Amino acid sequence: MNKLLVPILVMLLSVPNAVHSQTGKPERIVTFVKTGHDSKWYAHQAGLWEKEVKRNPENDDAWIFWFAATRYKLMFQASEKGDANTEFDETPLKDIAYILHGKRPNSFARYYIDNECRQKLHDCDGLEDHMLEAIRMRPDFEELYPMYVIYLWQTGHEDMMADILKRWYNTGEYSYVILSYAFNSLAGMEKNGILLTYGDVPTYSSLLVQYGKDMFKDILIINKTLLIIPEYMKSICGKLGISPIEGPADRSDEGMQKWEADLITTISEKTGRPLYISSLDNHPVLSDQMYSEGLVIRYSPKKYDNLAVKRRNFESVYRTDYLYETFVPETYDASAYKLNLNYIPSFKSLLKFYKAEGMKKEYDELHGLMTNILSKCKGLVDAETLKYYYDEIER
Repeated sequence: MNKLLVPILVMLLSVPNAVHSQTGKPERIVTFVKTGHDSKWYAHQAGLWEKEVKRNPENDDAWIFWFAATRYKLMFQASEKGDANTEFDETPLKDIAYILHGKRPNSFARYYIDNECRQKLHDCDGLEDHMLEAIRMRPDFEELYPMYVIYLWQTGHEDMMADILKRWYNTGEYSYVILSYAFNSLAGMEKNGILLTYGDVPTYSSLLVQYGKDMFKDILIINKTLLIIPEYMKSICGKLGISPIEGPADRSDEGMQKWEADLITTISEKTGRPLYISSLDNHPVLSDQMYSEGLVIRYSPKKYDNLAVKRRNFESVYRTDYLYETFVPETYDASAYKLNLNYIPSFKSLLKFYKAEGMKKEYDELHGLMTNILSKCKGLVDAETLKYYYDEIER
């Protein structure tokens, strides 16, 4: 029995390291998970979109992108100071919302931005929830699909959520590489499994595989962050057929970890279903009862041979051709190839097993896959990080 408690390092996103030239024209603002920019780029775009709003106040898109660019500008200014958790001054965002109230009180932009403020900012007096109306008005606003999905999911409008996810998948804009990673994660799970996700990438990609491709519908995907919302928790417990679980009373780091540990054990004991967390979750609780099976980590109060499961996943279940070459243009250049770095800590124990057992063919295949992943990350991560991973492979 070989056990991997925590991935060595998960490379997703911090502050984007790409440098993009500025233009005199406003550009549509997409999630930084898709295309990375720094705070200066977002500040420039915020200024351009503000000018567009003043030129044409009826332009809903201009209001939306002015708000989005301003928010990312403030987020990355805080992050660039060295603390991604620093709270930034929310006043500029609230100002946009209140100006919009006066200019276009019954507009799509007002309804959408009200919800964004209510969800992500503090003390938003007078801002109301009209998000359902906004989604019905413009169900094909591609840049807003992530926010649509989260709202519909947490409020229990799953038929509408399914429709949005299908629309999103059919755009062909979501990363083929990230979807392939999600497919492998889900494919390696037991039937009727439960997957706890944390963060945008594992959550949206798993949902898109489920609803876009209509696959792995037996698996219940649960977003850990949303569980503190009573309506979402009630909905999840209903699906699991268990009594509602109370949210965390203590929201300190220690309190949240204890609550999450209790949540996992309660769900596992009451449902009897196999329970997993994404290996991208680099703060797992109950670490002595968590067993890596590859791209997912399974909770089990009893020891078992997880290395055998990991080997099965790599040799027979996971589709790995995409890690060598794809023939689909990559749309999420800010995160897709860095995501694949997680294969290295996830399968390091299997690589060591192949070497110890003298299984040269299998060792060479896995070793070659890992080094190929690193070669695709050149120019996307710094040299020190690449060296760290190369050293881990050879150690």
